[in-house]
Amino acid sequence: MKKIIITSIFGMAALAATAQTYELTAPRKWEPIRSEHLQMGGKAPDGGSIDVNNYYIVRDGKPVIPVMGEFHYSRYPAEQWEQEIIKMKAGGVNVIPSYIFWSLHEPVEGKFCWEGNLNLRRFIELCKKHDMDVIVRIGPFGHGEIRSGALPDWLFTKNLDVRSNDSKYLAYTKILYTEIAKQLQGLYYKDGGPIIGCQLENEHQHSAAPWAINYAGEKVLDFTAASYDKGITKLGVSVQEGNISAAELGDRHMATLQRMAEEAGIITPFYTATGWGNAAVIPGKAIPVTAGYTYPTWFPDQRKSDFCMFKNLWAEPDYSPVRYNPLDYPSASAEMGAGIQMVYDKRPVCTPEVAEALMLRCLAGGSNIIGYYMYHGGSTPRMNNGYGEFLSDQPMGLPKISYDFQAPLGEFGLEAPSFRPLRVIHNFLADFQHILAPMQPVMPENVKTMTPENRDDLRYAARMTPTGEGFLFLVNTQDHDLERHDQKDLRVKLNLPNETLTIPAEGGFTLPKNTSAILPFNFDMEGALLKYATAQPLMKIEDKGTAHYFFTVHDGMEPEFVFSKSSVKGKSEFTDIVPGFKSTFKVTPRGGKAFKVTVLTYADALNATKVNGKLLITEATVVPAAGQVKLLSLGKHRADYIVYPSKQGFKKQTVSVEPVSPKADVDKSVPWRMEVGFTERATDTPQVNEYFLSVPYTGDVAMAFMDNAMVLDHFWQGMPWRIGLNRFADKMSAGKPLGFYFRPLRAEAPFLPDIPAKFVPDFSQGPVLEIGEPQIIPEYVMTIPL
Repeated sequence: MKKIIITSIFGMAALAATAQTYELTAPRKWEPIRSEHLQMGGKAPDGGSIDVNNYYIVRDGKPVIPVMGEFHYSRYPAEQWEQEIIKMKAGGVNVIPSYIFWSLHEPVEGKFCWEGNLNLRRFIELCKKHDMDVIVRIGPFGHGEIRSGALPDWLFTKNLDVRSNDSKYLAYTKILYTEIAKQLQGLYYKDGGPIIGCQLENEHQHSAAPWAINYAGEKVLDFTAASYDKGITKLGVSVQEGNISAAELGDRHMATLQRMAEEAGIITPFYTATGWGNAAVIPGKAIPVTAGYTYPTWFPDQRKSDFCMFKNLWAEPDYSPVRYNPLDYPSASAEMGAGIQMVYDKRPVCTPEVAEALMLRCLAGGSNIIGYYMYHGGSTPRMNNGYGEFLSDQPMGLPKISYDFQAPLGEFGLEAPSFRPLRVIHNFLADFQHILAPMQPVMPENVKTMTPENRDDLRYAARMTPTGEGFLFLVNTQDHDLERHDQKDLRVKLNLPNETLTIPAEGGFTLPKNTSAILPFNFDMEGALLKYATAQPLMKIEDKGTAHYFFTVHDGMEPEFVFSKSSVKGKSEFTDIVPGFKSTFKVTPRGGKAFKVTVLTYADALNATKVNGKLLITEATVVPAAGQVKLLSLGKHRADYIVYPSKQGFKKQTVSVEPVSPKADVDKSVPWRMEVGFTERATDTPQVNEYFLSVPYTGDVAMAFMDNAMVLDHFWQGMPWRIGLNRFADKMSAGKPLGFYFRPLRAEAPFLPDIPAKFVPDFSQGPVLEIGEPQIIPEYVMTIPL
């Protein structure tokens, strides 16, 4: 890294004018974009096409950056699938990957189940209805924190070698694939359906699940891996240090699975395979996908990760070494942990700032497919094999049912703190992905020496073209570290192929602590050349034939726009901009039509989304429909919103419904226990989408029961447990209560260092169990035309 200190000509008396200048130099040689080595792509009946080159996906002739959000249909009530798919789409997701868990669909040998919450075909049909693409993850091995990695218990009794080309194992796999193919018939992209991809196996020759049949006190877990892979199997996503002596057998098995899938009729434009940690891949026929977890609970100690640090992910994927040439494939950051599933002894709190930094870092590193594991949480069902055992991965210490994952949309569909910062990024991609996708990553000289502990030096990188257009990516965030500070008086000098560009041209800018940003340079706007802006592009809206660009800045950043004088008429520099709805200014390109620019505050950008071509700003959860939008608001019967363009312009509007006063019958007569009765149904109250039960408590774990069975559980992290009641409405309205059991929190609990200090109680009197007064909170639904 070249770090230059520039001091004002007024000398020491003007130290405030001192700026730190960081340099970034365009490469002399650019990687060629090629596709002849890849056997991927497909066409749709309507003339649409999907093509894949070694750097990005081309959809209908245009470069795209798919945004994938994992959602497991089997972990969510089928009657609520449609609303959750719409929520995900409104959050900026356009592809849903989902595991098809073998053990759920064939719990008893030879008896397949595709009904209720396992109705795969109905789920994909709903995705098609709402123009949501799908990637099916067909296994046979899936993991997904399911018991034995979704290999059925009955398979354990067979004399065969799992996850290998053992003929008996492949015979069972063929039956599985045949049954899956029956459910997917006519729903593939080639048929006009939404299924654009298929993942084969998962983490083959890298990771496995512990077999669920084990014994307390066992020091070494028995993993669901082929006999020849037992010694190299990992528990979770990590670097593979061992030598994979049977690599050829793993590659052969993956190729066999692809052939079997195609023979069964599971044919998609592209296949995917886990690529991290030296996992087995299918050369030329499947995109290797990568992962990144900032709070991995499977590591023995929690430490600052490298996933807020920039690197060229196209050339050097995370968890390298890998078993493929990375420059032969698009960089697909397909399993990024914006959240994490807790285990009993580790309960990290994932922050939205880190989720934002993680994804900006992926984009800067050249990732042209981004995805979240998980984007939507859920609840792991009980086994349906006659025993009713738990299906979660018990040896790993997971909750027995909860699979919230601290995902952007949680176990019951409520927004988590990461949902809106990620939507800001998705808004940017929706309108500018075709510009970003062909741009290649450019790293500074210090990229390999920067450490997570370094709070002072700027973390920066760019993506750019050989002709000098690009985006500058900045991060001032680190997981496991909120003690950052504002980085002030910053300048970035870009040594581009045909010019040197400094941002800003004079003075410096501030990157506030715990923030990230994307700044454009040489950015074409309707024929006007934006040399640079110290603001992040958000979206583009058409207003009666006039283009209106929206940008945003974090609090503490001062937006500045500098256009090439030769490309515009009149004013070319715009400074002293106060972010907000009054910040709008006009730019007139030479030989073109004037357009508008507005810089939103980051608070407004968090609440912004595009619906039906219009900008909608609201604190409510957005559920679009034809010609209208449903606004969901937890506990508030009134919602403010702004729609642009509209007659009201940027004027705030309000919609409201009649409030309700739900009451629950609470019985806390027995220590450590509680019963909650609630007979009202959301379906009987038009203004209520769902009732949520909020249970404030301080303790270790909590469990919920109904009909003599556990239906939910919860690992305490400090905040109240919020439970969606729609799934229990039939039984509760018939008078059946929801029962609870709590366990006290002890001073020696291993996860206490993960809990924010403000929530940790005083243990001077011994173990602590405090059960507050539960509350029923309505999630109101209001409708506005749009």
